[in-house]
Amino acid sequence: MSYDLVRSVRSLMERGIGDESRLEYILNRLENGKYLYLSDQKYLENLLSEKEISGHQSPDNKAEKQSLEQLEADLRDMNNHLERILKHEEKSEKPLLQPDLGTIDVNPRQRPVQSPTPLHYKSEQVTLVLSVVLGLISLQGIGYIYIGKIARGAGILALSLLLFTLWISYVMGVITKDSVPSFVSFYLLPITAIGYLGLYVFQILDSRKLCATYNEYISEQGKRPPWW
Repeated sequence: MSYDLVRSVRSLMERGIGDESRLEYILNRLENGKYLYLSDQKYLENLLSEKEISGHQSPDNKAEKQSLEQLEADLRDMNNHLERILKHEEKSEKPLLQPDLGTIDVNPRQRPVQSPTPLHYKSEQVTLVLSVVLGLISLQGIGYIYIGKIARGAGILALSLLLFTLWISYVMGVITKDSVPSFVSFYLLPITAIGYLGLYVFQILDSRKLCATYNEYISEQGKRPPWW
């Protein structure tokens, strides 16, 4: 992990430069040892260039100036490294290899400053909490609704409520053994419980996977997925 880059991202967030949600997503990937996508690297280049041109950085702060110069050198090394990887991947048609986070980015002075388009990432942690906690009280599918998959979330929510209603009705005696065939009465409770538990686990794993897919597509393409 490049500590200079992490420090720069935090400085941008503290000074209100750039899109806060995107910078939080980039900072989270850096602190967890994950590589940055090319679109995120270009986004940081533009912000760092904006920061330098607009005079946010104090010229009298020698330590910070040296840190920026080191960061620019890291960016140049990282760009060269990524270009070599991309050329190799175009020939072999394999996924992009994970870059070395010890070297990052390009000299921001070599590129024009562009106005970044605000992008809204979805939090995998929030998705997980909604799926786990609300799922325990039969409100499964809320994690899908949070990430924008309304139809799927509503369907799973309705199914979970139906299974829970059947189970609680049987336990409380609303549905009696005499009101249904004997084989249905024998299998109703275990099948309902297993179905409810299976749906609960599925919606936790699937909603978080969809959230990660959504964020990765935005990072790579710079826009929302067309199928979302």
